[in-house]
Amino acid sequence: MAQAREAHLPLVLGWFDNRLALKSSEGNETPVAVDFSGGKQGYRLAADRVRHERLVKALGGMPTKALNVVDGTGGLGRDALVIAQAGFHVDVIERSPIIHALLADGIERLRREDSALAARLRLHLGDSYQWLVQKDVNPQEYFAIYLDPMFPQRQKSAAIKKDLLWLQQLERAPEEGEAELLLSAARARAQKRVVVKRPLRAPALGDQAPGYSLDGKAIRFDVYLTV
Repeated sequence: MAQAREAHLPLVLGWFDNRLALKSSEGNETPVAVDFSGGKQGYRLAADRVRHERLVKALGGMPTKALNVVDGTGGLGRDALVIAQAGFHVDVIERSPIIHALLADGIERLRREDSALAARLRLHLGDSYQWLVQKDVNPQEYFAIYLDPMFPQRQKSAAIKKDLLWLQQLERAPEEGEAELLLSAARARAQKRVVVKRPLRAPALGDQAPGYSLDGKAIRFDVYLTV
């Protein structure tokens, strides 16, 4: 930590409380790690709660058979876990090696607690757009594709959460039109639907109007039906 401060590096990746985490080199903030069972995340994963999640409803509800979903913007994996707990099998794609490492550690710890749930998560390091357009490489049929492009928008609100702010420092800046291209690729690849997470008052991604939306207090889920 002292070396990071001397080098003016704001974040340190290391082992804190027996988990891989990011920690500020100067402040006393709690390290950010992928935690799939504690706190609010654990509450969201409760069996009697997950069916009521707007994200699960946007995906069509709890599946009655094994269905594959792509989470094209992995982040800290919180939404991917909700999708997996609902019964879907989820390919989680993350392009940042550091965030990918945090996810891998979180999934491994989850595996020791709930191996069946962890088995429904398949983690990949790579670019989501390339993943979706390379059909010969990835022949899997996907019932739905989930995107959360709020993260690359570089929100600068004073109320932004610490973990999101830190992760923004690790992600490369999105190229112009990148999110729109990703949405188009997702709509071409998904069997049934694409779900996009948006700030409640934000315009539709790429001005592509969804079939319908499910609104919450601060965010909404735009649903694009592909059949």
